[in-house]
Amino acid sequence: MNDKTVEEMFIKRDGRLNRLRYFKRVLVIFLVSLIAMLPVAIIFGDELGNVSTFGDVLIMLINLAILIPFYCLDVRRLHDMNKDETLAKVSLVIGIIAAIFPVDDLYYAPPPMKVVYIVGTVLGLYMLFSPGTKGENQYGADPLA
Repeated sequence: MNDKTVEEMFIKRDGRLNRLRYFKRVLVIFLVSLIAMLPVAIIFGDELGNVSTFGDVLIMLINLAILIPFYCLDVRRLHDMNKDETLAKVSLVIGIIAAIFPVDDLYYAPPPMKVVYIVGTVLGLYMLFSPGTKGENQYGADPLA
């Protein structure tokens, strides 16, 4: 079954999502967030690339907003691997922490933030590269069938 609407592609949490569609949709969300942040950086930034406090708040709100479709995609990707949404919830918490406490340079970040970013990266790679269950599973039909 192909998703036809934006809501079906990015917001629904039921069903399964294969790796390629997951990658493409994550890429779309990432690009949309960059396009949304660009005017904020231009309007509220200076010539050195520093953004005002209000600009930082707007960027944080954009980052928090994109967590909704990321969470939904993660849930469907985990369903494809025949797993529940526990890891998606962990990823959501990591995303919230990263959005509220952004890090400019991971090398100089405090150790707890390093752990947050490393765990988030590992979870993202796991969901991107782990194969889905072949055939039908408890969450629906194989999206590649």
